[in-house]
Amino acid sequence: MKKIIYLIMILISMSLAFAQNVDVVKESPSEINLNDVIEINIHVLNPYNTEREFLINENLPQDIEVIDPTIVFTKKNDALEVKYYEWKTTISPNSIKTITYKIRPLSLGEYSIGATEVIDSLTIENYISNPITFKVKCISNNQCNANENSLTCPEDCPTGSADGICDYKADNVCDPDCDDEPDCKKSDFNMNYIIIPFIIIIFIILLIWLLPKIFKKKEKFQVEIPKEQYNAPQTQEENPLKGMGNSQ
Repeated sequence: MKKIIYLIMILISMSLAFAQNVDVVKESPSEINLNDVIEINIHVLNPYNTEREFLINENLPQDIEVIDPTIVFTKKNDALEVKYYEWKTTISPNSIKTITYKIRPLSLGEYSIGATEVIDSLTIENYISNPITFKVKCISNNQCNANENSLTCPEDCPTGSADGICDYKADNVCDPDCDDEPDCKKSDFNMNYIIIPFIIIIFIILLIWLLPKIFKKKEKFQVEIPKEQYNAPQTQEENPLKGMGNSQ
């Protein structure tokens, strides 16, 4: 009877042992500044009473610089070249091992790193971690630079600025990056209703002012001829040498 009890206890303990899972937890800072190095930690728990060997695979995001370790592998993923780390490590019984790597993001905005894949070399079981997301913030200098916008650097690029991002909302700020933004709609009033009558009025005023001056100038150059001169008989001019031949 005792042997049967011992056998049942062994079976229960074995089932409990195999029911345990390898836990994989990944963590990192939630925010960093541009040009900073971020440290990623991968914690792997070996819940078994025996030492286990694990293969760890970590895909890296695009647009980063590898800092430590410097050796990475590359593979094709949907025609896109992806960098990744790969470690083979042994973990002691009932203990946690932490794998750490460092990268430097090269752009502003939000970065995501997918789940870490951990394979138990003994059982060939696959375990995955949680994905992580962190934000790369700008270093504020009161200038909205070419690589900044209202999402990545709201300190330098307030909403409504010309930053390539359309902030489509009614906030009394016309965003030049929006084609049909409510605050950018032009009024139905046409300025030509004021400009054209104004030009006509100015033209009439100038015409009234110039016409009298033009007529006065014409009167100054006009030659007046006395009325009597038109009816006076024309007399033939006498020759001063007339009669000189008869005096001899």
